[in-house]
Amino acid sequence: MRASEAPRKTTFGQASILQHDRQETAVTTMKTLPRIRMLRRLVGIILLGLMIWSGMGPGSPAWALSLSEEKEIGRKALQQVRQYFPLVEDIELLAYVQSIVNRITKTLDSTPYQYQVFIINNDTPNAFAIPGGYVFIFRGLIDLMDDEDQLASILGHEIGHVEARHISHRIEESRIINIAAIVGVLAALFLGGGGNASSALAIGTLAGAQTLQLQYSRENEEEADRLGFKYLCDSGYNPQDMVTIMASMSRTRLQPNSRVPSYLSSHPALSERIHYLQQLIDKEPIRKKKPAAKSSQGDFLLMKAVLISDYLDTHVAREKLMAMAQNKDLEAAATFGLARLDLRENQAEKALNKFRQVILQYPNSPMVLGSMGIAYFHMGRLEEARKVFSSALLVGANNVASHFRLAMVLKDMGRTDEALEHLYQAERLAPMIPEIHYELGVALGQKNDLGLAHYYLGSYYRQRKDLKVAIFHYEKARTLLAGVPAKRIEVDEALRELKGEKVKQDREKEEKKKFH
Repeated sequence: MRASEAPRKTTFGQASILQHDRQETAVTTMKTLPRIRMLRRLVGIILLGLMIWSGMGPGSPAWALSLSEEKEIGRKALQQVRQYFPLVEDIELLAYVQSIVNRITKTLDSTPYQYQVFIINNDTPNAFAIPGGYVFIFRGLIDLMDDEDQLASILGHEIGHVEARHISHRIEESRIINIAAIVGVLAALFLGGGGNASSALAIGTLAGAQTLQLQYSRENEEEADRLGFKYLCDSGYNPQDMVTIMASMSRTRLQPNSRVPSYLSSHPALSERIHYLQQLIDKEPIRKKKPAAKSSQGDFLLMKAVLISDYLDTHVAREKLMAMAQNKDLEAAATFGLARLDLRENQAEKALNKFRQVILQYPNSPMVLGSMGIAYFHMGRLEEARKVFSSALLVGANNVASHFRLAMVLKDMGRTDEALEHLYQAERLAPMIPEIHYELGVALGQKNDLGLAHYYLGSYYRQRKDLKVAIFHYEKARTLLAGVPAKRIEVDEALRELKGEKVKQDREKEEKKKFH
């Protein structure tokens, strides 16, 4: 198997530059449904799943968690989240949300983390962060929001948890056994894996730490709120929107069949959080009035439209967008969503006509320009697609989606060297997006740079949890990159983890066979 001919389950290239494989996503979602019932406990699980009591005596010293160990826990926990939860993989949406995180983190004096944000494709109103700077927000929580400031307030709160190292401190205070055990209990708690022994351990941990979790949450949730408040003020967002989104969540919680997770309403109570945040705002009138130097508010509305058009049933999506269009303030965003729905249904020319209407109101929106470029690409009009994506980069030179889309067009035009330049830029800006790694692997394979080609393809299949193919590519990379020590160390570490996971996977398959 050549690096440039690697098998692939999801196509994000020539056949469809926009849409991820809908059927694969649907199947993943169906398989995930039993596990998604665990979502109401998710953040509590993240906290509790990272605590194992070792059975040592009261006088035993706690484990001091290093930054590298914290990041390793985060990477491994991220792999579990990727495996069991459907993620939004639209690169335009991820680039937009990441830009908000970047704007917030630029105000920090310093941080040891490279923050990455992910959107979980589920209608539960939820958000959480795991060690190492990985932040997750659910589609259902975004649906409750009205503007970018509210989204920034939630992201700022989660960044506050990471910056204060709340989970890491709880690990240090709890006499942890080792990193593998931490992630194992994490998996047993919210992924339902690990067999009877690990499940029993997880249940015991949950019961033993229940009171501790409540105390932790009340103290540290308030600290994260206060840090989030500061981040919002410093980055030019209106902190009043922190109160607004909490009030919205509170109203939703009181509705029948509310899907607001219990931790959001009880640790501490939303009403209590609203009260002390409002006091902070009232004491800071100057900061409250600070002008916002932010991107177009329309991008937020466009993102909400895409979460409808691309991630709901097509009939439901069309009804929602048509209803949205009745509100004059939302009409352009609704038209954009309908155009994206046309793209989803392979009606590129029809979509393009709508995009031309929207671009009159949002001439500098990377999301609109990007979608127009995709429509041109689908119609085979590569030069026009190239010009549109290039224009988007003039608006925002650090836009991940524009670099990626332009690279795809250049690759199809036979301009591989230029495509690679933009793929490397995209990978630098967003190192956790699998599709960028896949396209890097293919392009490098075409350039006969096989060591790096196998390295990036190994990374892609690792994130896709295709262990066998990931191991194949990493083994090839290990041989071909023997003269590159830094990459060799990284590949060796990946192979150790993957082979361990493969042994566990094979063992579980054998266990299942015994019961059939």
